[in-house]
Amino acid sequence: MSNAYEASASATGYLYQCRYALLMGLEATLDSPELRISIEKFDDIAFEMNGQPVHLVQTKHHKARTGKLTDGSADLWKTLLIWIKNAESNGGNFLKYRHLLITTGVAPSKSAASLLRTKDRDEARADALLLKVASSSTNRVLNNAFSAYTCLPMESRHALLRSIHVLDSSASITDVKEDIHRELHRAVGRQQIEIFAERLEGWWFDQVIRMLSGQGSDNLPVLAIESRIDELREEFRRSSLPVDYRASSPPQEVIPLLNSHPFVYQLRKINLGPARIEYAIRDYYRASEQRSKWLREELLINDELKMFEQVLIEAWQPRFAAQQDDLSADSNENERIRLGRELFTWAEQQACFPLRSLREQFLTHGSYHILANRYAVGWHPDYMQDRYDEQKGED
Repeated sequence: MSNAYEASASATGYLYQCRYALLMGLEATLDSPELRISIEKFDDIAFEMNGQPVHLVQTKHHKARTGKLTDGSADLWKTLLIWIKNAESNGGNFLKYRHLLITTGVAPSKSAASLLRTKDRDEARADALLLKVASSSTNRVLNNAFSAYTCLPMESRHALLRSIHVLDSSASITDVKEDIHRELHRAVGRQQIEIFAERLEGWWFDQVIRMLSGQGSDNLPVLAIESRIDELREEFRRSSLPVDYRASSPPQEVIPLLNSHPFVYQLRKINLGPARIEYAIRDYYRASEQRSKWLREELLINDELKMFEQVLIEAWQPRFAAQQDDLSADSNENERIRLGRELFTWAEQQACFPLRSLREQFLTHGSYHILANRYAVGWHPDYMQDRYDEQKGED
């Protein structure tokens, strides 16, 4: 049980760090747009300029605000050790950086941490309290931190403490989400802000993964956050719909299930090759997932999906009727397959109808397969015979 609790707390801490970084990045787009942000490079969170950090941030998350930032707190001393080592490796200039300790824990009144808040500061008194703990504590786990601090000259200790700002009682991981919503309130309407923030955060976590995995740059311009907000704002305009599945592929375990659907049988009936059937399954999956997500998030207006399908059906109807006209009484199966493939090729390679102002080929193509799955459209001249046979089998 203890290991499970520790793992959960650790995971929450990392998520909190990443989410708080997004919040700070949003704030920086207004205050310091020239900065770049990084995760786990110089510190938990860092803001850089010209490749050098200017703000170093440590984040500490405690469930239900149980943490206490006392003078002997491990959170406090481990943070001091990190910052001392960092400064010593960069010439020992503590005032070169602004150090922020952000914690959901509470600094007790008159504690060293409370004297390092943004207001009512007293670095000299905080130094005396820290020295007292360092000389009297029996906590061996923190011996390295105690030694590193007490070995500093008084001027260096005071310089370090002047650079530190403690933000205790900070927002929890769920409260940070609300703070992000407040930062975004001008970007999108109130009804859509939850979904808007989810999409921004999804993009942000992708960026964090790229930074940490070495797949891209190890930092990101804070203005990239603003650019992404602009992109999302455009997608969320009433005349547009957000697109989430443009480049998605169906999971491997889903493909066999889709392979047995009527729309695939229709494609086999016109002797379509395996590659084109694979593309069809992909577009069916993308369109199905995207349409379902729009419906769940209530982004569609009235019957516009039904009207979109009607546009597709009415574009197909005269072409299917023309196919019927081209059939002669003695047309053999090869001729019927050829006509069916011609009709499908039009839907596959030329048809692209807008839903609202959104034109996406996967949406048109996939929606045609959704309709074919219901036998609302078909490709082979005798495709409805399959529907009749299916119903007969059910009886």
